[in-house]
Amino acid sequence: MADQRAQRAMPSIPTQLLLLAACVLTLSLLIDHLHSQCLREDDAAAAPTTITPICSLLASAPAAMPAASLLSLPASLLRQASPRLSSLRPLASMPSSHSAAADSQKHFASSNHARFTYRLGAASAGKRTPVRPSKLDRDFWAYASTQEAPSPPYLRSTKKDAGEDAFFATTVGESPHHVAFGVADGVGGWQDSGVDPSDFSHGLCGLMAGTAKTFEGLQEEDGGRNVRPRELLQVAYDAVIGNPRIVAGGCTASLCVADGEGNVETAKYDNFFLNARSNFMYLCATCGKMPTQADNGFCYSLGDSGFLILSPGKVAARSEAQTHAFNTPYQLSKIPPRMQAQHAIFGGSKQLSETPKDADIEHHQVRHGDIVLFATDGVWDNLSAQDVLQIVTKVMEEQGYWFRSHNFPGAEALLNASRISQIARSLSPERKEEMENFLPALLAQAVMREAKVAGLDSRRNGPFAKEVNMWYPQEGWQGGKPDDIAVVVGIAVEDGQGDGEKPIKAKL
Repeated sequence: MADQRAQRAMPSIPTQLLLLAACVLTLSLLIDHLHSQCLREDDAAAAPTTITPICSLLASAPAAMPAASLLSLPASLLRQASPRLSSLRPLASMPSSHSAAADSQKHFASSNHARFTYRLGAASAGKRTPVRPSKLDRDFWAYASTQEAPSPPYLRSTKKDAGEDAFFATTVGESPHHVAFGVADGVGGWQDSGVDPSDFSHGLCGLMAGTAKTFEGLQEEDGGRNVRPRELLQVAYDAVIGNPRIVAGGCTASLCVADGEGNVETAKYDNFFLNARSNFMYLCATCGKMPTQADNGFCYSLGDSGFLILSPGKVAARSEAQTHAFNTPYQLSKIPPRMQAQHAIFGGSKQLSETPKDADIEHHQVRHGDIVLFATDGVWDNLSAQDVLQIVTKVMEEQGYWFRSHNFPGAEALLNASRISQIARSLSPERKEEMENFLPALLAQAVMREAKVAGLDSRRNGPFAKEVNMWYPQEGWQGGKPDDIAVVVGIAVEDGQGDGEKPIKAKL
């Protein structure tokens, strides 16, 4: 009888699990509260003025937001995020006067080794945006590293223009010889958990732009060191993780930093996304399906952000697609404590989240007139590298920047070096026609538009369709893949080129 009373007094196993779940969830909520409180105290101590959270700006900000209205990160947060970037400062302390920016331009222009400057352009289109005539500052943007006191100080996207995909482009500090630009593709699978994926991708790109723009390490007293793309990723990623307004999300990231000697360092972060439903299963980023045993446990990642470097008539370099083992997906992500607690209680496949240190780093050397193009999977799912080369070739020949040695198929492609040198060094809203015909912007919008059309074509099988049919022939996929699109183009311009130089050539 005593044993029976003891058994009745003991809670059942399901009840114990529920109690444990309640305890864990309560603990996670407490951790969230304490974390948010610490962030508020840190912000208050580091910046006496009100700091605007980045998520409150994402929906309403223009694509090229003035730095002063962006998130003003406290210096202490930036230093803690990356001690190596001690020269970073809050965006609010950027030089605002024309004279200060001009003096900085003169300082950097005096370098004996800095020969290259850069012309940049960007274009974007949301998945649900119809095919329409491109409009400046809505569908495409122009930016020159040589412009004194540019307004806006850098380019960045908003979800109104690009959906879940994002881009940024800026000088590093105020140097006309150093630039940083790239793209990020928000992971759509987070929508199943009620998370807006665009908050993560646009927040990351906005923070990378602001971090690069306020970098002070190029100055002589700091040893003249350039910022590294992995450092930009790390600082921006840490700031996103520390922002309570961005509750969760994930994205790919592909970016570069270029200097005055033509050195281009790229960082590419591939992504396999988590479709965060109750079963917490990992899905293939390419086709949205869970790989089977017949796939040998691997998925081929085609649908990721990436880049091309184009010279006259050829692809000089390109980022490579990567293969990931199943259940070890790469994802630059933020997983909230509640989701981690749920996984700890109910089990399922473990959620993995890598950090920017896992990004693939490459080094390239560009020449006068070389084109560096970054794009999200809205382009690469629908256009191959050769497709992009053909689009770029058409624009370059129509505008007189490339020409053929002879008028027959297979003729060599040559660079009009002097015309490249004449690309505008300064842009002004008053000269709207010049901005609309700015070469990098023309290239970006041409690639964006063709990718948009291809994605809507039900009879045109692009790279995505071919890969899905190879891995999952039973699906019978036909046609393009509509998606958000973000493209950034940079053109290297070398000082002193164009007079008496032999044309740069390649065989088409």
